[in-house]
Amino acid sequence: NLSTHEITTKGISYVSETLNLFRNMTVYENLLLGAYTIRDEKTQQEAMASIFELFPRLAERKKQLAGTLSGGERKMLAIARALVASPKLMMLDEPSLGVMPSYIQLIFEVLRQIREQGTTILLVEQNVERSLKVADYAYVLQTGRIVLEGEGNKLLDAELIRRAYLGL
Repeated sequence: NLSTHEITTKGISYVSETLNLFRNMTVYENLLLGAYTIRDEKTQQEAMASIFELFPRLAERKKQLAGTLSGGERKMLAIARALVASPKLMMLDEPSLGVMPSYIQLIFEVLRQIREQGTTILLVEQNVERSLKVADYAYVLQTGRIVLEGEGNKLLDAELIRRAYLGL
């Protein structure tokens, strides 16, 4: 029953499959909304600089309306907006859906970096191979039931994964 800003203040961020960006606002304005809970202006500016370092493409487009970005750029913006408040837990729903391969690679590299910096990531994703490569622990669902679980890199070698998801 908490409001969105209260949830964010507790260190939780969420990137939905539909992204929920403000299409008529610029990239920078969308990011400022993500930084809403950061009250110190210097800390806010440092957070924005960090985001632009992680996503240089967004720095190039910071004055552009979010609605005019490509699908991959919108995904990056949604992830960046969720990340700018330095969450402890970041939940993402299908970050690679509808994104061209070069941006998918970038998104998963960013997820790896976020994880290495200590942020917990809860990821729902159909790109099994990439997901398992960045996951410490994973659950594989089929028709809503857990059919396999374990360390991500070890699940890559599981027969079920190799046959059903990797085509091997």
